[in-house]
Amino acid sequence: MKWTRRTLLQQGLTASAAAAAWSQFAQNAEGQSPAPQPSPAGVSEDAIPSAARIALTDLLDHGAHLRSGQKVLLVAYLDGLYGGDNIVDRQAMHWLQSSIEERGNKVEMLWVDEPTHVNAWKFPTYVRAAMDRADVVINHSFDLTMEEVLEFRQYIERERKGLPMVRNFATTAPLLCTTWAQTPQELVSEIRFQASRRIVAGLNWELTDPNGTHLTGTVLPAQNATNAAHSYAVRREDSNTYYPWPEWVCPPISLAETNGTFVFDRMLSWWSRYIGIAPYFDHPVTIAIRDNRILKIEGGAEADAIRRFLAFLHDKLGESVYTFDTMHFGVHPQAHAAPQQCPSVLYRRLIEHSDIHNLHVHVGSGVATKEYPYWPHITGDLRQPTFRIGDRLVHDQGRLTALDDSEVKAIAAKYPGRPGLDPAPFQG
Repeated sequence: MKWTRRTLLQQGLTASAAAAAWSQFAQNAEGQSPAPQPSPAGVSEDAIPSAARIALTDLLDHGAHLRSGQKVLLVAYLDGLYGGDNIVDRQAMHWLQSSIEERGNKVEMLWVDEPTHVNAWKFPTYVRAAMDRADVVINHSFDLTMEEVLEFRQYIERERKGLPMVRNFATTAPLLCTTWAQTPQELVSEIRFQASRRIVAGLNWELTDPNGTHLTGTVLPAQNATNAAHSYAVRREDSNTYYPWPEWVCPPISLAETNGTFVFDRMLSWWSRYIGIAPYFDHPVTIAIRDNRILKIEGGAEADAIRRFLAFLHDKLGESVYTFDTMHFGVHPQAHAAPQQCPSVLYRRLIEHSDIHNLHVHVGSGVATKEYPYWPHITGDLRQPTFRIGDRLVHDQGRLTALDDSEVKAIAAKYPGRPGLDPAPFQG
């Protein structure tokens, strides 16, 4: 029987099981016997699985940069235990708490019961007070994010500048056992840095995709850069105190003179909920752009809903909601989870958003105001982009070219046996 990663995954195996099976069949194909495995001595049902141990160690060492003696605040939303969007489970929180305490750190576990009110999202005062008491914060909320809630962003970037805030995306026990969570953060951070070196202000860029997308424009200097050159190639620990784990996306690319057509069939799921559409579309949406402005949005029901929502935002934020001036892309080579590992389609789309195949634009750049203190982070996502800046390819038909860099390969070689640069075959 001819075995491939694809057939293993199609039969419902997890990515980690498929990888293990693939390794075994590859050995057999070369005429080698699989290495004998030691018989387990038996463990308690309360033990932390070795896969999750690897992930938790990486989270604390390379995600939170945790030092002994620091007080750590864990934030999780209660609705996530009972079908809400802020998915989380008690087991993952217990594993994380015990792993932190094993290192000699004090932990405060804060469960938040804060129903979501659409267009009135809050940074709760008692969450703020708990963060004031902490040296490190690890946030597990889908709703309370720096990207969307301006008050929370200003607290992290201004009021408590220097407070490490980790957004832990692997919020459940099954997610902590995925290849996504076991991939070394150091490796993904290097991919992010090397890919960002290809983004150079002043150069022309071109973006195409088999779906009909064709855009051109010019790269502007990075906004809010902490270096004098306004370079995109910055490491998170040198630029701010916001640490997504697993690593997330490259810095937003500021665009000028953008013209053409952008076609997409999915978006980031934070805002899709409030637009009233699924994060994966039944009908592609086509946007016409001229001189960095959205002129037309066409398609099926999803296009209708996006037009209505942008009109709603226009009443609150003005013409900026039709500005088309930002794109960036995912940097994680293993950003996927099987349905049995993560039943929530909203959350699987969130994970996929950070994948190396995924490039996204911001559909409008509405500027938050005192009256509407939220950043409309509405995205259009591609999965097979060819993206060129100057004479250098950033993506080649969906493949991030930074994976070939010697610096990236050197980091991957430091972690034999861990998930790395060889993702499962692209499946769209």
